[in-house]
Amino acid sequence: MIEIENNKVIINGKEMQFNNKVIEAAEYEKKVIIVFETDEDGGYDNVFCYTLESQLLWRIKPAPVEIGGTARSPYVGVDVIDGRCRAIDFFGRRFWVNIENGDIISKDIVK
Repeated sequence: MIEIENNKVIINGKEMQFNNKVIEAAEYEKKVIIVFETDEDGGYDNVFCYTLESQLLWRIKPAPVEIGGTARSPYVGVDVIDGRCRAIDFFGRRFWVNIENGDIISKDIVK
């Protein structure tokens, strides 16, 4: 079970603390995929993957133009279903993410 308290993620009693506020987190095979609140600089690639020991594994890559077009927005949600990671951006686009390296694989529309 994952709990979120501002800039902390708590998994089975183990705390992971970060500099930025956590919006959402998902756990999969000893990895934690986290969406952080963005700051005023417009950080669009605000999805990160960590080990349970807080070691950074990857940051989501920008979507290729042929998948995401040229419009960009911050991510607002993340989950893992049947071993597949999806990150949802502010525009309601759902991007399927390679859980091993943060590459964008494909996209569909949520809203």
